[in-house]
Amino acid sequence: MKKKILVTTAVLLIFFASSAQVSINTDGSLPDSSAMLDVKSTSKGFLPPRMTTAQRNAIASPEEGLLVFNVTTGYIEYFLGGSWKSLCGATEPVFQCGMKMTDARDGHTYNTVKIGSQCWMAENLNTGVQLDSTASQSNNDTIEKFCFNDNPENCIIYGGLYTWNEIMQYSTIPGIQGICPSGWHIPTDGELTAMVDFLGGVSVAGNKLKETGTDHWLAPNAGTNESGFTARGAGMGDFYWDYSYWDLKRCTGLWSSTAVDTASAYHYYLGEDVGGGILVHFYSWKNYRFSLRCLQN
Repeated sequence: MKKKILVTTAVLLIFFASSAQVSINTDGSLPDSSAMLDVKSTSKGFLPPRMTTAQRNAIASPEEGLLVFNVTTGYIEYFLGGSWKSLCGATEPVFQCGMKMTDARDGHTYNTVKIGSQCWMAENLNTGVQLDSTASQSNNDTIEKFCFNDNPENCIIYGGLYTWNEIMQYSTIPGIQGICPSGWHIPTDGELTAMVDFLGGVSVAGNKLKETGTDHWLAPNAGTNESGFTARGAGMGDFYWDYSYWDLKRCTGLWSSTAVDTASAYHYYLGEDVGGGILVHFYSWKNYRFSLRCLQN
């Protein structure tokens, strides 16, 4: 029966296309006489092309009336009079925490979440050129990242891994923008601690920060993600001993921009439920490779 419907639909499409009108439906009805394209359904919608603002802006010579769904703004937008406009009348909505934000440098979008009075990225930063595990990030005006086990897919899922000097762009100023997008900065140790304190302190905040389920944490995972922070077990990287990566789905380290001394800096360690300490405020060598969450200015 299904095959018969598909064949009939195809025949109708060919017929109507040859008569300069097209009807897409399941009831075999003719297109309205006023329409070039007549789509009818009571159970499915019309889905226009979906793209980010950066991808939309990369369309070469858009025709007047071109229609897209902008996943960055959340609006259906059309091109008219030399610029993109939304169906609600705004070209770009004013960003509010909880909306997706777009890194203008690479078009990458990130979820955001408000925790207390702070606006955080709800995903680890993933920007820069990937290096092999045996390479060294350096002060060369190029943002560089590592991906767990040198697998770029892990950067997509868990974000990039960075040394402290790289995230700071070789500055030592707490709260600097570093490798964060414009309008965002690397949190200071005090700002990370303020978030943890708002969630009840290190004894209880860990599971409120962790993503639920076992897709990105080993079982058992008591994470509730009550905060919306959606921390994943991104693992870590070792520069000093054998350039290895360890503990994917078991832990993650979140850098702060606050140094302890010339060799080490503060971070929060978020671990698995069994033997992981859950949430620990600590410091490590600056050449370790940890994750980064940016904080809105």
